[in-house]
Amino acid sequence: MRPLKDKFVTGRPVARGFGARPGHWAVFLLNPVIFSFSLACLYLAMRGVMHLGGFVAAGGPYEIAHPAPDWIWIFPVSMLLLMLALFSSLAMVSKIQGPNLMSLSWSALFISLGWNFTQFGFGIGMGGRLVLGWIICAALFIPLGVIPLVFILRSFFRSLHDKGDLEKGQLPWGISLLLQSILSGLGILMGTALFSSLQ
Repeated sequence: MRPLKDKFVTGRPVARGFGARPGHWAVFLLNPVIFSFSLACLYLAMRGVMHLGGFVAAGGPYEIAHPAPDWIWIFPVSMLLLMLALFSSLAMVSKIQGPNLMSLSWSALFISLGWNFTQFGFGIGMGGRLVLGWIICAALFIPLGVIPLVFILRSFFRSLHDKGDLEKGQLPWGISLLLQSILSGLGILMGTALFSSLQ
């Protein structure tokens, strides 16, 4: 039986899970799909709004200079799904032994959205002018994603040297990472396809 302190360890790139059942694995592998799907939708929707000037509105008695597109609902839906995947991942980390790709979710969120601020702020590939407000946002978002990523990767590579024998019913690390990566890619493709269909 594992020490009690190991049972509640969360937020690490490698978990010392125990007692995983098929249902736990199903939820564990569904989380990267939901997260990457939602992040792709959020990323693309953010770019769409930034192309419109960075702000939109709907309704009211006055003429709206930047009317909200029909797909604006994708913002709250994708954020709710992101949170669902994150909290579900925290619940599963005590069950599944081995690497957890969802540990990169914070960094993925802030780096991807930070890139939008960077590209639009500096007009990269757009021939636009500098937008100070977006550059400031980029200066905040990028470090918020990169700094935790450095510690997460360092912890992961340290775990590669320290890992012991796999318990019965656990996937080898390489297969687990590959499967999670494929499912994450599938989520991105699904999110991109959905957003494209809404435009």
